[in-house]
Parts: sequence; structure tokens; C-alpha cells
Amino acid sequence: MAEYRIDDLAREAGTTTRNVRVYQENGLLTRPQRRGRVAIYTDRHLRQLQAVTRLLGEGFTVKHILKFLTGLQRGQELVEVLNLADLEELVTSPWSHPDSRTMSLAELQDRLGELDAAALRRLCANGVIEPAGDADSYLVPDRRVIEDYAALIACGMPLTEVLKASTAVDKKLDAAARTIAHHGYAEIVRQRGVGWYPSDDTELAWAAEIIAVMRRVAARSAHASLDRALETAVRNELRRYNEAATADSVPDLKAAAD
Repeated sequence: MAEYRIDDLAREAGTTTRNVRVYQENGLLTRPQRRGRVAIYTDRHLRQLQAVTRLLGEGFTVKHILKFLTGLQRGQELVEVLNLADLEELVTSPWSHPDSRTMSLAELQDRLGELDAAALRRLCANGVIEPAGDADSYLVPDRRVIEDYAALIACGMPLTEVLKASTAVDKKLDAAARTIAHHGYAEIVRQRGVGWYPSDDTELAWAAEIIAVMRRVAARSAHASLDRALETAVRNELRRYNEAATADSVPDLKAAAD
């Protein structure tokens, strides 16, 4: 069995030693063996680390992964673990493939400006960042969101306003997601009955397929609908802006005529 020091393990898994330590502190990676002051990792650690990195990269949170692993370690059946960790999230692929990574507080502040405790709490509440066990590090589920926020801030929009707009949109999307989930659940109940859970791989695949296809249809429909709605909304806002600008200029024109 191959053995690795922490920097070798991180390199083999395509991540950083900082991430290895963070995942270990959060219980996602088993503790290494100790030989004096040297930590020794094995192929088992490498497989764990690769799995965690892959799941984080596909959009799963530390909480879901930890709950899933804890269930398996307790010897629960796969179906029981899936039930605990929300079947809809663990048997299907996530909505997107975000660029997940760990960022230091200094890196976040370099992009978003000074972040006090209230701003960090708001970013956590919005799901933009997650505590990583280290006071100066945060898990970022999707780095692209941070970069988009930074672009708006660079245009002069305060972070508080960016978060306010994101929260408002999230509430609307939450309602849409509940509708989608309800219809998926209703179809499974219609075909299998209330309280049903898959008992083998075939049934698990069937349930996953229904939810996965519904999610794809909903995502594509929502994207097209949002594009159409944004075009209309932008035109309306531009018209209102022009009308307001014209109204403000009328008194000046009258004064010039006099």
C-alpha cells in the first residue's frame, strides 16, 4: 500500500494541503497514522480525498457529504443513508458543476472589500460561503459567484445591495424549486405509493431518473423564461428611466424659452 505525506497526498488528489487539513477538521477525511511528528496517509485517504473533492466540485455541501459518510460508517443500509441525507440531492447529479474551492478571508476581502462579522454571516446565510473550521478560511461552493459579486462591486454597487438582490431572487427560485420537487414527489407517490423507498439498485435508478429529468426540464424552461422576462423587464426599466429623464428636463426647456 502506497504511503504519502500531506503535500504528496494533496498533489496526487489535485488539491492543496490547506484543503486536506480543512476536510480532516470537518470529519470528511480520516485521521492519518503518526510516525513521530510526521503524518502518514495511505491509498485509502487518497480515495477519500478524491471522492470529497469530486462531490464538492459537483455542488454538494460539507454538511451533506459528512451526513452521508457518517451514515455509511454506522453500517446503515444505503437506502437509509439516502433517506437521512435527502434522496432528491444524493441520488441525482447537482444542477450545475460549480468551481468549488477554499478561500482565505484575505482572498475574499481582496475581491469583495472589507468584510465585517455581519457581512460574513450574510454571505453564509446566502450560501455564498461556508465556514471551513478555520477562522480565516471559508469553503466557496462556486467561485464564479464570488467573481460576479466582485464585478458588480467594481461597478460601484455595494455588497449589501448585491446581497439584497440575490436574496430577493433566491426567494422566488425557492418557490419554483418547491413546485418542481412537489411534482416529482407526487409522481413517485402516484406510481409507488406513500412511504415508498427504493429497495434495490433498479428502483433507486428509476427514482433518480424521474427527478433528474424533471430537474433538466425545469432548468431549461426556467433559463428560457428568465431570458424572456429579463428582456421585458430591462425594456420597461429603460422606458421608465427615459420618461423620468424627459420629465426632469421639461422645466429647463421652458426656462430657456422664457
